[in-house]
Amino acid sequence: MTLSAGEVAALPGVRNQGRGPGRPDRKRRTIAGDPRVWLYTIPVVLVFLFVFIGPLVYTVWTALHETTYYEIGEFSGLNSFVALFSDPSLPAQIGTTLVFSLGALVVALPAGLISAIVLNDLHRFKRTVRSLFLLPWLMSQAIAGTIWLWFLNPNYGPASYITTSLGWGPTDAFSSPTTALIAVTLITAWWSYPQAMLLFLGALQTIPEELRESLRMDGGGIWRGFVSITLPYLRNTIVSVVVVLLMLYVQMVTIILVTTRGGPLGATETLSMRVFNQTFVEFDLSGASATAILLFAVNTVLTLAAIRFRRKEAL
Repeated sequence: MTLSAGEVAALPGVRNQGRGPGRPDRKRRTIAGDPRVWLYTIPVVLVFLFVFIGPLVYTVWTALHETTYYEIGEFSGLNSFVALFSDPSLPAQIGTTLVFSLGALVVALPAGLISAIVLNDLHRFKRTVRSLFLLPWLMSQAIAGTIWLWFLNPNYGPASYITTSLGWGPTDAFSSPTTALIAVTLITAWWSYPQAMLLFLGALQTIPEELRESLRMDGGGIWRGFVSITLPYLRNTIVSVVVVLLMLYVQMVTIILVTTRGGPLGATETLSMRVFNQTFVEFDLSGASATAILLFAVNTVLTLAAIRFRRKEAL
């Protein structure tokens, strides 16, 4: 007797064989009921609570209470947020943060991309050149700021010796509000561009070589290859790099602290420097917590915007 395909499929044990719908459901139920899953989940949840949720809750709690030095006092409601947004210096600090962050991004992003393209096409001395490109990022922010503070010193810095020899006079980059902000921005971009370079380099190595060969056979040049092949493959990476660098710049403290301490005349006092000064200079822990929550909101907006953009690109 010969059975039809439908009758064979209806036999016991046949429906769940192969790639039928029963096997994934059973596998999903098995994984969900496996107690070993919780051995991997619980440590991750505990670390997340300890590293992220705990400090965030404590910061909100501190912002809602009066503080005397580092002691939390009575509940004050939203007084610290009212004081924050009514502070006449806040708009200038927000503007400084935007100029500083976007300025460093405008320099570091193309520098990282160009460096990655050079390294990707380099065949000789690749490790040596990569080490030289990575050198700024291997330094701590404090060391990078100290090196440039010495280099640009108007009395004994090498930059002053060079400019004086050329008849331009000594450098005095950190004495003027405008030049101080430019100097701090460029120092930050110089220190951070290797991070962008590494991300771009990893993305460049995923581009199929067949596309480049086809372009060369069609007579396409370097610029056409960059526009038609490289940029489309790097679109999502560029978004990720922009978000990572902006979040880094918005929270930057050490380089500014070492070089200018937020001066002169508050020209380099970003929101992150405001948090530092409120915490360790003014001992206003409640006000510092309110400013930190504002910074957290800015970072959240940047992250959500990047996720939304990448979802649109994936559709």
